[in-house]
Amino acid sequence: MTRQAKCELAIEKGFSYNDLSGIITTPTGIETKRVTVNGYIHLSLWLDNKRYDLSGHQFAWYVNNKETVPCIDHINGIKTDNRIVNLRSVTKSQNGMNVRNTKGYTYCKRSNKYIAIIMIDYKKKHLGTFETPEEARQCYLENKNKYHIFNN
Repeated sequence: MTRQAKCELAIEKGFSYNDLSGIITTPTGIETKRVTVNGYIHLSLWLDNKRYDLSGHQFAWYVNNKETVPCIDHINGIKTDNRIVNLRSVTKSQNGMNVRNTKGYTYCKRSNKYIAIIMIDYKKKHLGTFETPEEARQCYLENKNKYHIFNN
C-alpha cells in the first residue's frame, strides 16, 4: 500500500490532525502517543485483518499539504513535535545534515593528528589536519554552517 493510500485510510478510519499543536488523535478521540524505537509518533491502521504502519509526521504532512513526500525533517530535532511549522520536505541528504552528535573529525594514528571531514552530496570532503580535537571540531562546525545550510 502506498504512503498516500495509508494516509487516506487513516483519514477514512477517523484519525485527525491539529496543525497548531501537532497532535494526532485516534478515531476514539484519544491523542496518539505510540512511539517507534526511533522516536517517531506511529499509527497502526488495520484493513482486512492486515496491519499497515504510518509515521505521524507523514500523516501530518499529508493532511496539511494533500501530498506525500519521500522525506520530512523535524526542524527543531524533536521527533514527536509534529506541528506543521516544525515540518519541512527535504531530501535524504539534507535530512542527514541535521545529525547533531557527529564529531566531524577523526584521529589519524600515522600522523598523530586530527582530520576534519564533512559529507557533501554523499562524498567525504577533507577540511584540514589539526593538532587538537578542539581545532578539528571547530573547523567542522564552521564548514557545517557553510555547506549544510538549505532553504525551508
